[in-house]
Parts: sequence; C-alpha cells; structure tokens
Amino acid sequence: MKKVALSALAAAMMSGAVYADTLTLYTDAKTGQVFTTPGEGRTEMGDFIDAKSVDMAQRDSESAFSEYKEGMKKYVNVKSHAKTLDFSGTHYFGLTSNTYGANNAQGNDTSRGFEFRRNYLQAKAFFTDKDYFRVTMDTTDELESSTGNANMYVKYAYLYLDKVLPYTGVEIGVAHRPWIDYEEHNSWYYRSINKVIMEDKFSVNPTTGKSLAVDTMNSADLGVNFQTKTPYFSSELGLFDGEGYHPATNQKLSTGLSEEWRLTAHLMGNGEKVGKYKLDQDTYANISFAGIRSQDEKYDGSTQNDSQTYDKNAYWFHAVYSQPEFLIAAQYDVTKYEYATTNSNDRKLKTWSVNGEIRPVKDWTVLARYDSVKTEYTNNAANNTNNVNDGTQIIYGVAYDYNKNVKFIASGKTVNAKQSDLAGALSTDAGATVGDMIDKQSWMLTTEVNW
Repeated sequence: MKKVALSALAAAMMSGAVYADTLTLYTDAKTGQVFTTPGEGRTEMGDFIDAKSVDMAQRDSESAFSEYKEGMKKYVNVKSHAKTLDFSGTHYFGLTSNTYGANNAQGNDTSRGFEFRRNYLQAKAFFTDKDYFRVTMDTTDELESSTGNANMYVKYAYLYLDKVLPYTGVEIGVAHRPWIDYEEHNSWYYRSINKVIMEDKFSVNPTTGKSLAVDTMNSADLGVNFQTKTPYFSSELGLFDGEGYHPATNQKLSTGLSEEWRLTAHLMGNGEKVGKYKLDQDTYANISFAGIRSQDEKYDGSTQNDSQTYDKNAYWFHAVYSQPEFLIAAQYDVTKYEYATTNSNDRKLKTWSVNGEIRPVKDWTVLARYDSVKTEYTNNAANNTNNVNDGTQIIYGVAYDYNKNVKFIASGKTVNAKQSDLAGALSTDAGATVGDMIDKQSWMLTTEVNW
C-alpha cells in the first residue's frame, strides 16, 4: 500500500503539480492512495510541501518524498463525521491561604494549600462554519470544596445552531445560562480568583458547608438558550430546569422550570463583538437588565418536602464601561426566596457590586471589587434585627499577562460577615449553630492558562 502512495506522490511531483504555492494532498480511506485533487472517499491530508523548498530541477522524486514524510510527522490522523474539530483548555491553579474569624465551626483559624479552581477541557465538532456541538469537562479541587476532593463533571454539552432566527442562534442541551458568561467576558475577567456576585458564596464554612451568599445561580443548566447579537442590542432568553449543571437535587421530583433572560444595550454600537472584546484595544459601554423566574426549586437532595421547596425570583441591573486604560462596572440585584409552606427563611436579598481595573503599563493590571449583601426576612424579625446573612466582601490584586496563554495574579480577599449571634439562616436545618457564617481573610497566588 505504501508503494501505491509513493508512486502516486512521485507521479504528482513529476507532473509539475508542486509548482503551486503549496501542494494539497488527498488520501483514499480504503486504499491509502494519495491524490492531488479532491474526490469521493478522499480526505484532505493538508498542505505539506512548499514549492519554494522543492525545486524539481535539483531534486528527484525520492528526495521530495523524504521531505513529505518529515512534514507528515507533524500531523495525526483523526476520524470524525464533523467538518472540523476544535480542542481547547482553560486552567486555574493557585496557592490559597485562608484565615477565619472567631466562632467558626471548623475550630481552626487557618487553612492553606494548593488548589485548581477550574480545569476545563473542551471539544467542539463543527458541522458547518457556524454550527457545532460542544462538550466541556470540568474538574475542581478547592480548599472550601464541599466534597473535599476532585470531581469531574460535564460543564457544557450542547448543540449550537446559528441564525435559526434573524441575528439569533440557539444552544440546546447543558447550555449557557444568560448572565454569568456575559459578565465574565465583558466586566469581571477574573473568574480564576473569584466568581461573579450572582454565583458567589462569599465565605463557605469548611465544616458545615453553609455560606454567606448571594448564590442566585450558576453558569450552566439543562435547557435551551436563544442568543441575539446586533450592533446596538444583544440578548439571551432561556428556559432551564433551574437546578444548575451539578444539582444536589433530583429534578424529576420538581415540576417547575426556570425562565431566564439578559437584555443589553450597546451604547457604542459594537454589540456583535460582545464577549470577544480586546481589552487593550476596544472601547465599549453596555447597560443590561437581567433576571430569573424559577419555580419549585429544591434546597437539598435529602429532604424533598414542601419546606425544602421554594420559588426564586431575581432581577438586576448592570453597567460597564471599558477603554484600553481602565474598566469600571457596577450592578444592583434583588433576589426573593419564597418557600411552598410558611417558612422563617422566606427572604429578599439586596446586593451591590462594583468592580474596576486600571492598566497603567502594558501587560499589567491593578484590579479591585466591592460587594455588599443585605438580607430581609419576611417571617423572622429577629434575623433582621441581628443582620443575619448580611455581609461585605473586598477583592484586590495585581495581574500580569505573561503571554497570550498565561496570566499570573496575586490577590487578596476580605469577607466581613455581619451576623452577630444567630444561626446561619440560609439553611433550613434545625441544628444550625452560631458561626455558620464566618469572617475570612484570603491570600491567593494564581496561574491562569488558556490554550
């Protein structure tokens, strides 16, 4: 079979086919024969030979084939029904030190160790230039992880179809929810050190797993998400299970779905680039209104009764302005939790978040963020009196772009839980104790890798 391929290649060489800029070769999957033209059953092998480096007046077909074989070493045969396969990865590694405040249930004052906060491996199979199927696997191992070890799970697994409606594509499967991906790629670019406010838990008690949190949503869920992009307007409208991509509950026991949306005005007319801005080049100003209307969600998987079932309604406003020298963004959120039965944990969270960054010199960024959450309880005046589940968070740091693939970040975080002497109220557990919500000071050294 190799002789067939060799003879075909030699004939192609001697026929003068190499005098184009490059020679594109095609191979028959059944016979292994090499061709210079496409045809049925033939697969493109790539552009291996540059005419400038193959002078047929000086080299015979054997030497040319030797050069061809050297070029072949750069390629790996991959079989797929897709037109194109695209592989990529995102990885957040760090060294973290946490110092906890008084009355924490852990009993220790500090925790310290290495962690990988995200380890994404992604594959896209393109059926056309725009339509594809995406799978993203995620592995996480953090000091405050509730499981204490690394678990791999599916973060995304969806079909994307472009322009199913004018200016609108759709994701079907474990898809992006409308908000978090937008904020992480337009406003808060430092997921490697902290989540956006709508997903943030502020401080997690290492022993009880309870948190001082907004924690309204996570970034992906089973459902469908329609995405529209025009120069002055973009939007996402989705319908999801509502429990997120790694729920602690069984969605089969729930009847409600989650309606979610984002509406964004692009004041400078570059909405088609949303999520793909170049911070050192682009200037943009966006104003957004987003929200969630989720019914019949479950608090935890061990108790599926009415006291653990709630409706969640949230809406928030967000604005961001960025130019090559700096970025400033702010948002205000209101989230309501209403349980199916009369419950002292019915509550409304009001949240402010402001973040900014300054880029004083090339490749260097100084960043900061301030978050504040105030919780109002409908059926528990004592919780309101004692500021249960109120808190603030300050994040600060310096980032250095080592190259287009690697970034280093040194950062700190200060969490102030205002709770005085009552139990953590995000939990419906009767046994919740003082100190479920705790103050914390964190220091992080982070390596962010994208390829």
